[in-house]
Amino acid sequence: MKRIRFLAVLMLASFSAFSLYAETITLKWGDNTLDITDLNADLMKIISDHKSEIESALESQNVSQADAASARDKAVSAYDTYVKGSGLSTLTPYTTTVKGLNDFSDVLADVIPNSQIQQNVWANAWIGNILPVPNFGFGINSGFTKLDLSPIVSVAEALGMSDGDGIPNTLVWPTITADFRVGGFLLPFDVGFTAMSLDSNMVKPIGKAIDPANFDFFMVGGDVRYAILEGGILRPKLSVGLGAYYSKGNFGVEQDGSSAELDFETTSIVLSTQASIKLLCFVPFVGGRVMFSKSSVDWKVHANWASILKSDSQELANAIKYGFLPSNFSDGVSTSFDEHVRPVLYGGFAIDMSIVDLTFSGSYDIRSQIPSGAVSLRLAMN
Repeated sequence: MKRIRFLAVLMLASFSAFSLYAETITLKWGDNTLDITDLNADLMKIISDHKSEIESALESQNVSQADAASARDKAVSAYDTYVKGSGLSTLTPYTTTVKGLNDFSDVLADVIPNSQIQQNVWANAWIGNILPVPNFGFGINSGFTKLDLSPIVSVAEALGMSDGDGIPNTLVWPTITADFRVGGFLLPFDVGFTAMSLDSNMVKPIGKAIDPANFDFFMVGGDVRYAILEGGILRPKLSVGLGAYYSKGNFGVEQDGSSAELDFETTSIVLSTQASIKLLCFVPFVGGRVMFSKSSVDWKVHANWASILKSDSQELANAIKYGFLPSNFSDGVSTSFDEHVRPVLYGGFAIDMSIVDLTFSGSYDIRSQIPSGAVSLRLAMN
């Protein structure tokens, strides 16, 4: 039964790749026209998406109708030869690349905010005021968030990257941040700050695990928490908070003359509530957040079609030059604060050893179903 289903999927994918468009795309430049019709669906989508660019290239290079037709025919021949010899996952290289990068843009728009808010988590719902006894602390956090890399795997395969299958389908997206928190004055509140910068090429285990992909990531943020219950000996603390975080960076994959790169930027506003209680040196805590995120992801591709299609003929070079097979294409996605409103549960515990604080925390984004976690080591008086 499973074999029958697999063959059905294979036949459906093959039919989709080789199906012909009934519509006709007419290119117009100067006094020339060229009809594009009855090509496989993926190549027709390339020409449809880049029609104006192709027309501009043909006109600026004063290409004759005969030469344009010859370049078109070579693109069709090389493309169909490639498609017929490809595996199931790369029957539609252009469509697969565009879809994969748009899908991964959506993934980043979900994952980056979760990696932001899992930093600067303190077990005590309120650390106390700065006076009369100073309450403050600082340290480092090592965090992780689940990141789905399967869209990038499909992009690498579609672009003909020989080592694309070495990229894992899932990555534990790492964060290494520094943070600082200080108690307020007069009113029962505290303020925290956090920042980080991470480049996968600088951390060899990470770089090796995702090669030929790479990323760099910068984040800065902070929050203010107000104590509704100040707590005491065996009495719980309860606080509400407001935080803001900003991240930017890029994620890319490059090999065999082809590359894909995504630049991302995310701002998150977070409302939170947290409860904790200190039991000798053990401090359990639990809380909830509502996260409002605004993200933009812009991606660009350089496709080495000669390598992808395994052809270096002059006719194919002309097809690339005229834009029938565009070497460069780009797109992006963006979300507003009201589009990404998500509830998040979090909790954990700390081991408070006088001035040394070791905190273990975890969170779960209910809407995106993304788990995150962190371990923090601090010097603190709270």
